[in-house]
Amino acid sequence: MAFLKGICASRDAGDGLRILMERTGLFLIALIGLTALVCGTASAADNTYGGFGPEGPRMREQLWILPSGETGRSLRATLFRPEDDPKAPGKQFPLVVINHGTDESTRLAVSMPVYYWLSRWFVERGYAVILPQRRGHGATGGQLSEAVGTCANPNHYESGNIAADDIVATINYMTAQPFIAKRGAIVAGISTGGWASLAVAARNLPQVQAIVNFAGGRGGHAYGQPNAICGESDLLSAAHFYGETAREPTIWFYSENDSYFGPNLAVKLAHAWSSGGGDVEEHILPPYGSDGHTIADDRQGWDIWGASLDHFLTTVRGSEMQVAGEPAEQPATALATSAIATTGATR
Repeated sequence: MAFLKGICASRDAGDGLRILMERTGLFLIALIGLTALVCGTASAADNTYGGFGPEGPRMREQLWILPSGETGRSLRATLFRPEDDPKAPGKQFPLVVINHGTDESTRLAVSMPVYYWLSRWFVERGYAVILPQRRGHGATGGQLSEAVGTCANPNHYESGNIAADDIVATINYMTAQPFIAKRGAIVAGISTGGWASLAVAARNLPQVQAIVNFAGGRGGHAYGQPNAICGESDLLSAAHFYGETAREPTIWFYSENDSYFGPNLAVKLAHAWSSGGGDVEEHILPPYGSDGHTIADDRQGWDIWGASLDHFLTTVRGSEMQVAGEPAEQPATALATSAIATTGATR
């Protein structure tokens, strides 16, 4: 029964439980009464972490409760992992941490992060994938601590660092699990999650091998306008400061028709990063769907960034990755976006 306490660990346990029950599909109705009893006496100080409930049918999907970057607060997370190899009992999987974006208008109503096709891409290459839901989002709930300042006067450097605190806590906890390798972790992120991943890079954690940034940034759609940035100069300055201490290899993907962080800004961000001393391999991809900000959202994205990411990871790992098999045509909810076969790249 101890694992039930984890769901109650946040300050927003009631909302968190409701969202998790409705959206993850991992829980039995019979547990509701028991969970409610446990939640009635549990508090944030309990710090009961680990897997919650059974593994699901797709990629061993499971809810996990994790420590956050704030004492006494916990995160909800989705875990995917490959099947165990009966010929190699006790084999450890390298870790990938995928970090979600933020929509201020829906941040507390969003479902648990899944990024099915991006997660599957990594699972098929032998990685265990954890997707933490940071403080201020969805079932984790609470205040959006990472939103520092205003659109007119943002602090993108500190915002990224606060988000990175949750990611670092996730990495430290998961790499202590017996089925996770202690080194060789990949930190990947989309939008504000990509930006937070760059903030993690600046800390040079010994467990982390490389960073993958999909359309990363903060302050996009300033005042509701596409291609407008809240505090662009502050964003560029923060990228430079992160780059001053970041030493892991990083690969960045942006699309020509990204309405949040377009190609001109992406190139300036990469220059700011590299001028600080950071390593960057940046790819400016052709227009993708109706908005290139979604390049990590569906199966077709593999066709434009997959080969480059395979090559990058093979280089940083020092060996080729074995791919489990051809992708099936699921889930039915995958976005319908035309595949694009070519890739443009800049450094």
